[in-house]
Parts: sequence; C-alpha cells; structure tokens
Amino acid sequence: MPDKKKEGLLYSEPDTGKVNFVVNTSILCIHITLMVLYILACSKVMFLVNIGSIIFYLLGYYFIKKGKSIVFFTLMFFEIAVHLCLASYFIGYLAGFSAWCFALSALFVYPQFSDPSRRPKKLKVAFPILSVIIFFAEYAAHINGYIPDSAVSRPMRYVFYGVNTVSVFFAIIFFTYFFATSIIRSRNRMDYQMNHDMLTGLKNRYSLHKITDEASARTNHTGEPFSIAMADIDNFKNINDNYGYACGDLVIYKVASIIKEMTDDEEFFAGRYGGEKFLFIYTKEPSSDAMRYKMEKFRDGVEKAVITSAGRQVRFTVSVGVAKFHKGDDYDLVLKQAHDNLYKAKREGKNRII
Repeated sequence: MPDKKKEGLLYSEPDTGKVNFVVNTSILCIHITLMVLYILACSKVMFLVNIGSIIFYLLGYYFIKKGKSIVFFTLMFFEIAVHLCLASYFIGYLAGFSAWCFALSALFVYPQFSDPSRRPKKLKVAFPILSVIIFFAEYAAHINGYIPDSAVSRPMRYVFYGVNTVSVFFAIIFFTYFFATSIIRSRNRMDYQMNHDMLTGLKNRYSLHKITDEASARTNHTGEPFSIAMADIDNFKNINDNYGYACGDLVIYKVASIIKEMTDDEEFFAGRYGGEKFLFIYTKEPSSDAMRYKMEKFRDGVEKAVITSAGRQVRFTVSVGVAKFHKGDDYDLVLKQAHDNLYKAKREGKNRII
C-alpha cells in the first residue's frame, strides 16, 4: 500500500540562508588557512590578494542576509577564478590551484537550485564554459613555460597541493549532495502534489483510486473483503450561500483535520474525493462492523465540531454511506452502492450512516 505520511528532509525545503552561510563560512576558513600558508611561503603578492578575498567573504554575509544569492555567487565565481590564476602563477602550477576550476561550474549552478525564482538565463551556460576555458588556458600556459611548476619550496608545494585537493574534493561532495537532494525534493513534491488535495492535504481521488485498485487485486487474490465509505457534508450549499465560500473552505478543512486524527491505522485510508465528499477505505477489517464503528466516530466528531467565521459560530454534520467489496465484485458498482447509501442517509434525515 502507498505510504501514509509525508515527512523528512527529502520533502522539506532547505533553509537557503543557512546553507549559503555555511558555504560562505567554509570558503572563508579556506582563505584564512591560505593566508597562513602564504605567510609561510613568503608570497607577499598572494598575501595581499588573499586579504582582498577575505574582505570579500566577510561582505558575503551581507549579501546572504539581503537574499542576493545570485549576485553573491556570481562575484564569488570571479573571486575564485582570479585567485586561482594568480596563485598558480605566483605559487606554481603544481600547487593544485587549478583544481578549483572543477568546483567553479558547480559553484555557479548551486544558486540556481537554492533560488530558482531568480535563475540567470545566460550566465548559467557562460560560467561553466568559462571555468573549462580557464582550466585549459592555465594548462597551456604551464606547458609553454608561462606558469612555473613551483615558485615555493617542495614541502610548501605539497602542503598547498594537499589543502587545495582536499578543499575541492569536499566542495564537490557538498554540491553533488545538494543537487541530488534538491532533485529528489522536487520529484517528491511533484509526487505529493499529484497524490494530495491542496486545500486539505488529504489524498486526492487519483491517490484513492490507486489504493482501491491494489485493495481490489488483493481481495481477488486472498478472498479477504475490504470496506469503503462515502461521506458528504450536509447542507454544504447553504453554508456557502449563508456564510460565504471562505467559510465553506474552513468547514472542509475542519472535516479534513478530524479525518487526519483517524487515519493512524496502517490499513485505514481516507481522502477528499471531490468538493465536499470524502472517501474512506478500510483494507483489512478485524470485524464486519469495523468500518461502521470508524464512521460513527467520524460522524460524532464532525457533529461536535464548530468553526468561527466572521464572528459567527458554524456547526455542520455529515452523512455516510458504507459498502463492502468481496472477491469477484465490480469496484465501480461497490462505489455506486456506497454513493447510493450516502444519499439514502440524506433522504432519511442526514447526520447518519447507512
């Protein structure tokens, strides 16, 4: 049977501000580490360049706070590109700064996932291409002698290489994880929206039909029957006419909240069938009266409920029709029987179960 709950990280939206804060802080820490290494390597030029980089990432917190993620990550792209080019020249090609080209494409794609409403149309293609151009341009400059193998001692070169390699490795892991979870979140949200009613959060008709299809197949295989019930809010048109459609939505939402409190049984499903109608499915009954017992509990809960709209208290009731599916039955006919029983309950006075 389908899962009954929507929960967990892969459904929820990420806190973009916090993630951006972590990204900025991580790169700031890398530059502080590089500052120490530039001092040890006696590279005055890169020391001064790195001061500018640190100031930029300190200002990055302002961009993040203001929600300017596209601007910030665009500037970050250029900062990293300029820094790696200068560091390759003044520290040496073999120090591993060119590895940052591999993170540049992911770095710019990242804000498109974190803030898709402000996606840049042209730069999203230009920047990944630019990162590839920078990588091969550096390589060409190196093999032609314009960029030295190393401008620092061998031990320092190894330290720089290790810091850059580890930093880029973890950066790629982070962005890969973020992209993967973003895609999964998007897929799960689409699946949730396809299977749930947007007003109430209950399962919609499409999702309910999937459940009844599976339940019918199981009954025809095992012989164990299952029950369905169709419920309808009594006098709902009068509620809309007398109190307004907003009140009608509140009534539907209130009924849905009562239903949600009932659906803690792994074999009991419910959803909004359409308008003010709700469908209940009990796929495995411990007794022949199990569905009627649950429906009586539901009917009683709705009768006792009250909402306030425009300062007025509104009470309402539901009528319910129950039917049972046995092996070999036609589900459409069983559904029609539940529907007929529902309207029989309305004709006999409403606020009852048949």
